[in-house]
Amino acid sequence: MYQAANVAASKVDIFRAYFTKLLIGRERERGIKTKMHVKLAAKMLVIAWTLMKKREVFNPDYLNIE
Repeated sequence: MYQAANVAASKVDIFRAYFTKLLIGRERERGIKTKMHVKLAAKMLVIAWTLMKKREVFNPDYLNIE
């Protein structure tokens, strides 16, 4: 999942925006990018689990990124 989050943070617009939101104000902390990739991976797992449980299609409007 970490690798999927790494790719999503660099290629998928909605997850890139979420990742940059997580990094704002924390650039100087040591290892912060790795921690935020793990946090993004956890978010993606929650999304995947919820979509499978409810049998729905992914809708990016449900993410609260702003």
